[in-house]
Amino acid sequence: MAGKCTNPHCFVQDGESCMEGEANYLECPNWDVQVDETTPEEVNVSNATRVPWSGSAMGLVDLSNLVPRGRSLMIGVLGAQNSGKTTFLIGNYLQLLKGYRISNSGFSGSRTLGAWESLAAYMRFEDAARNPSFPPHTPRGTSRVPGILHLALRNEKEEFRDVLLTDAPGEWFTRWSSKEDAPEAEGARWVVEHSDVFIIMADCDRLSGDQRGTARRETRELIERLGNHVENRPVILAWAKSDINPSEKIQEAIRRSLNDCIPHAVELNTTTSNHETLLEALSQAVNLAWYPPSVGEVISPVMCSKPYHAFRGHYANT
Repeated sequence: MAGKCTNPHCFVQDGESCMEGEANYLECPNWDVQVDETTPEEVNVSNATRVPWSGSAMGLVDLSNLVPRGRSLMIGVLGAQNSGKTTFLIGNYLQLLKGYRISNSGFSGSRTLGAWESLAAYMRFEDAARNPSFPPHTPRGTSRVPGILHLALRNEKEEFRDVLLTDAPGEWFTRWSSKEDAPEAEGARWVVEHSDVFIIMADCDRLSGDQRGTARRETRELIERLGNHVENRPVILAWAKSDINPSEKIQEAIRRSLNDCIPHAVELNTTTSNHETLLEALSQAVNLAWYPPSVGEVISPVMCSKPYHAFRGHYANT
């Protein structure tokens, strides 16, 4: 006996749990039984509980299952190819495993542990025959949504948040910066539309090398493009690989674009040689998005200065 689930958002046939919560998925009303003569008629179904996620990077279906459980915030990590986006994320993950805290909040779980661990394996001293290295380049692929890494954090007040971090290829943002409506930039547009706070990675190594002119142009274009969409959402410019110093002229050109397009943005230095800088940058991003901004004060205009007509919104013709 074989079959499949008629719910397009359920992946029980791939080894995940039933979306309706049935321990025996064959008893779920959404299960469509199909007779297959090549398989035995009796199927042994384990009643063991399975988690409703695979551990890989999240997609839209995974988000729809996670977000309803409580407050969540999404951090969009932007930058050109090889600017250090994935390294920045994994550096913070490794520090969490050591007991460090992000935004005075401790690690409280993750639904993407498989994805975290597959990337963190490149940076560990576990194999004498293979030296640690930086994570591989995030493949461009054809997906319109980036891979999303998940961290659950709980602070000292027992407040809980699901923190979602985008891990997207830099080519998306470079293309989006130069041509906003390009089909290849749809993933970048999704990140910008749904993020609560942004971290822009400025690659100091590339800004100091032979491609410094191109790197400066790409960074400025990204800042200028984001400035058209960011509104009042928080933005952090992270000078990645900050142990390498670009020229003052290049830094001033980027700062000028930042001040003109996103005046409320803040700057921070990050480097893998100092893990505290990685934690500080992500902590500040989480701090800025942990509590949404309060609404502005409602001001009712005074229509008449006479005490008798002090009722707001009323003006008597006398």
